[in-house]
Amino acid sequence: MSDMNIQLLHRVGATAAVVAAGFGLGACGSLLDVEFPGQIPAENINNPSLAPVLARSVIGDLECAYNNYSAGNAAHSDEYESSNGNVPGVNWGSRAISAGEDDYALGACENTSYFGMPGTLGTARYQAEDIFAKLSAWTDAEVSGRTNLMAQVRAYGAYSYLLMGETFCQVAFDGKAPEAPAAALAKAEAQFAEAITLATTAGNTDMVNMARVGLARAKMDLKKWSEAATAAALVPVGYEKMADRGAETSRRYNKFYFFMTDGGYFTVATELRATANPQSPSYDPRYDIADAGKGAFTPQIRLWYTKKYPSLGTPIRLASGREAQLILAEAKTYPGSQLDVAGALAILNGRRGQLGLSLIPASTDPVVVRNAVIRERRAELSFEGGHRTNDLLRYALPWKGANGSTKITNEFDGRAYGAPTCWPLPTKEANGA
Repeated sequence: MSDMNIQLLHRVGATAAVVAAGFGLGACGSLLDVEFPGQIPAENINNPSLAPVLARSVIGDLECAYNNYSAGNAAHSDEYESSNGNVPGVNWGSRAISAGEDDYALGACENTSYFGMPGTLGTARYQAEDIFAKLSAWTDAEVSGRTNLMAQVRAYGAYSYLLMGETFCQVAFDGKAPEAPAAALAKAEAQFAEAITLATTAGNTDMVNMARVGLARAKMDLKKWSEAATAAALVPVGYEKMADRGAETSRRYNKFYFFMTDGGYFTVATELRATANPQSPSYDPRYDIADAGKGAFTPQIRLWYTKKYPSLGTPIRLASGREAQLILAEAKTYPGSQLDVAGALAILNGRRGQLGLSLIPASTDPVVVRNAVIRERRAELSFEGGHRTNDLLRYALPWKGANGSTKITNEFDGRAYGAPTCWPLPTKEANGA
């Protein structure tokens, strides 16, 4: 994200680069300091024969960062409440992470950190940019399938910009001054478009669809509704792309399972628990919530969890046709060439009908249907990808004492919520520490 990450790479780059090739292993702290089989001497990093390994490391970096980002944002949003008294763990669910919090700014992918974001996302971003530049300089004769590798690196790298642009208060890249998050979204938008072109040329349909979902999401964030609708409509409804996780090392642990389900550091918010009861009007199987039947990390607090992640190795959905359909539905509620309120409602009710849920009543009011879209996004995209935090910020929705919410303390431990809504630019990051 800034010079901090580049300096980290340069410090360890003088010795050896260790990458995870063929094992689905990610390098979240740095491509150059991951302790997995297969060391690459630093002088060989520019060897084009290693291109597939380097491209795979970019995917691993983003998957590691996405794991932290997804779980951290779920704790920060109105999906979870803190159910532990440990600092900084309790702060993650209390909107109390400050710009000076090391676990937030410098935390890695291992379970020694909760959900460090700027460092992991910054590493993913830097590595994607660096390795894309290498691939661009090499030739097709030197690297078999070079265009396909470039498509993958571009698409995964674009996600690092997208995630920072959605929930960070400010962004700063390569030692430059802080900017508004829209700068990161514009980068994501351009890189997803480039990834689509490269993947189309390479015949990689999977990567085309992944980049289309990302592009639609970036354009949604930038309020380019007509363009968002166009991109989203091209994604097959059944498409899914998962971020891989694994149980072989803590770097790969699914942190929803490790910290929420197994550790009990966070419990599902009371408001969502009725979705688990088939007799309740709020029932919705997409949340997949359950009562653990025991106390959380703090035993006096009951542990509720989502069954979406039943093990340390459960992957986390990164992109999907369902997400694209919801972006399309939201776009249809805005004025312009894409305005189609009935069409938006048809998308929502089509999905609800599949699940056997009651249908949303007919309405011609774009605002009413748009609010329904946000409710459907909350269910369909629950506990993944920071979607809920993004929606809370995009629409200034009340939550945990923010935006007019009267719920100013954690109902379980009485702890008052903090001030942050978006994620702050870390003090150490800003100072180049």
